[in-house]
Amino acid sequence: MPPPEVLGDCTDAVPVVVASDADAQSDIYSAVTLKGVLGAASCIVLAGGRDEPFPQNQLKRLAAAAPGGYVVGGPAAVPEAKLPNRDMTRVYGADRWETAAVVGAVAAALAAGEDPADAVPQPDSSAPAWQQRLTTEFSAALQSSEAPEDMCMSLYRNDEPIFEHEPHMPLLPASLMKLATVTAALNELGANATFTTRVVADASEFAAASDGVLQGDLYLIGGGDPVLATPGYINRIADARPYTDASELADRVMAELDAAGIDTIDGAIVGDGSWFADGERTYTDQFPPGATSETPAVWKESYLSGNFVGVLSGLIINDGYSPYTIDRRSHTRSVDPVQAAASDFDDLLEERGLVIRHRPRSGSAPAANDSTALGRIVSPTIAEMLVRILRYSENTPAEMLFKQIGRHHGDSSRAGSAAAATAALGGLLGTAADEITLVDGSGLSVHNRMSCEAAVRLLLMAGSDSRFVGSLSIAGRTPTLQSCGPRPPGNGQGPANTVFAKGGQLNDSSAIAGVSTAANGDVLTFAMIANEPLIIRIGSCNTLRQLTLDAIGRYTYGPAS
Repeated sequence: MPPPEVLGDCTDAVPVVVASDADAQSDIYSAVTLKGVLGAASCIVLAGGRDEPFPQNQLKRLAAAAPGGYVVGGPAAVPEAKLPNRDMTRVYGADRWETAAVVGAVAAALAAGEDPADAVPQPDSSAPAWQQRLTTEFSAALQSSEAPEDMCMSLYRNDEPIFEHEPHMPLLPASLMKLATVTAALNELGANATFTTRVVADASEFAAASDGVLQGDLYLIGGGDPVLATPGYINRIADARPYTDASELADRVMAELDAAGIDTIDGAIVGDGSWFADGERTYTDQFPPGATSETPAVWKESYLSGNFVGVLSGLIINDGYSPYTIDRRSHTRSVDPVQAAASDFDDLLEERGLVIRHRPRSGSAPAANDSTALGRIVSPTIAEMLVRILRYSENTPAEMLFKQIGRHHGDSSRAGSAAAATAALGGLLGTAADEITLVDGSGLSVHNRMSCEAAVRLLLMAGSDSRFVGSLSIAGRTPTLQSCGPRPPGNGQGPANTVFAKGGQLNDSSAIAGVSTAANGDVLTFAMIANEPLIIRIGSCNTLRQLTLDAIGRYTYGPAS
């Protein structure tokens, strides 16, 4: 904050009012510039933070000042309620850079002895008051000291754009990319699509079983199920989430074996993960087209060492971790996820009394015509899985769903899946799909790109009352946005609106997009993506996210429907 000598004595001076929280640093510099041109008979008055009361000592300074004066910053920075009974000239622009430019123009006019009013942009008086306020509050993030140069914002009221800032600029979206993955999966695979995991035995060996012994193997055949798990793995997390219970499959297999009088397997549990024939387990050794020696890989090694994403395979149990702990970062990644899944299933069967004489391994199951079915389990539907991908932002299910899109078109590799998903989005979004570069399914890759317009279009296409939107986090209440929600409106306007949103965060990206339905029935759909090296340092509930959520959550003043 400026020292007292910079603020100046306000007695009969021309006041320059400016906000004084951490986000107003650039506006404070502008205020100092303006005061310098106005001369000694001017002073700076600090109006407090955006959501704080006007400091009493500063109110006394303002009361001692001359009539008139200037306000640096829009109504979101210095609300009109803080300036009762004062007729002041407000100097601001659509963002902090434009505000500085407008202040410079006013200062130049004053220095030249010209009318500074000509340098102050006039608001669009044709827009209704509610729209002016919503636009001003939503764009406040652009004026924050944390706002980088590479930043886009888009806001729609119902189906009409209300505010846009670089809406077509493709930026690194982080986990907002999951919006595109889910959209493509729902379109290509269907909301009611499921995944089946089966257990079979060789038909001839099963028929020849005697004295309770099957002389052969049991085969656990994966169907690409993204959420196949054991209860222990799921129950270690407080938040309940849908999954396919591998223990139920074990129960069904045991019932079939008991019916056949088999209590011993003189063989092994053999896992078959050939559902995804590409064999890719990670993307750390892959590069996008046109890569050079300086191009980073699709995934960083730290994504694996930090267990941000599990092992990819046509057959995985517990996201491919064996063993696992309560703390995700302490999980152990399976060297062979298919063998690990067979081992997990081996344990489940042995817990139920089955004797298995050989160690579990990976391999190939016999052809369907040569097999005897012993049990199968069907996953929750894709629609039911959405909460894991959108609300909890789980990367492994997102990537498995991504690969399934590719398999649906004959190529489950990352490149094949990206091509299939991109084609699907093109058919759905038209030219807006050109603003999406989809390299993986989870948004972990630094090569992904998405514009704010494209993010909003994905949400608009889903619809505010869809299961898609209902599966997003509730800002301020549920993971992954539990710590960041809209602050309540002031002036006794009641609680903030519920905001369903998806956040995204990587080292160089902070993003948020979502939907909120106001009491009057208006649906606000929005997106904000900010890119800057190491922007992660400003934290997850940073000013950019907070101001964006505040503007949406505080829209309690819209026109009556």
